[in-house]
Amino acid sequence: MPLPALHINDESTTSEEAIAQESNQTPISATRKTLHQNIFGKLRPVPFQYHWTVWYEKHSEPAASQEKLYVLHEDVADIATFYRVYNNYPWDKVRLRDTVHIFRKGVRPVWEDPENQNGGCWKFRVPKSKAQAFFHEISILCMANEFQVALEKGSINALERTILDRLSPELRPTGSGAHSYSYRRHADNEELQQQAIQTTA
Repeated sequence: MPLPALHINDESTTSEEAIAQESNQTPISATRKTLHQNIFGKLRPVPFQYHWTVWYEKHSEPAASQEKLYVLHEDVADIATFYRVYNNYPWDKVRLRDTVHIFRKGVRPVWEDPENQNGGCWKFRVPKSKAQAFFHEISILCMANEFQVALEKGSINALERTILDRLSPELRPTGSGAHSYSYRRHADNEELQQQAIQTTA
């Protein structure tokens, strides 16, 4: 059904345009569009600075390392996508020694990836009952770029303080140092260095 029209000086004008001309304002349809865009802009999930990929790694012998990595979700660009993955993942099905990794998109969760050459590995001892909540908070800290900011200060100690300060009190390690958490650079890991020699030989 066509919109009602108003004829002025033999020119046809839609009612919305006529009202806009009379009041010297934006047409109603344009106003609606602007409101619509504003609402969607406010409801749009907060984007991350980087895009992330979620990986699943099945524990296996080193010889089969190329076949044990699977992409669970390739492009986590905002907080809503993260929660779609996180809330729908069967965490109770993750077997002992299997791993879920979250890495920047384009970086594989293997130490040989050039992006990981100067990296290392954090290990935290967490009670099984708190493991999922711990993983959740660490993931959010990582994707919100809290770790990167700490690393830019040039110190593993700064990163350690960031982790311990930002975690919920009930999830913070309670033991002392190496008994509850530790960090090891890839360069200090003899097993990885041996693998590097074998791969290049």
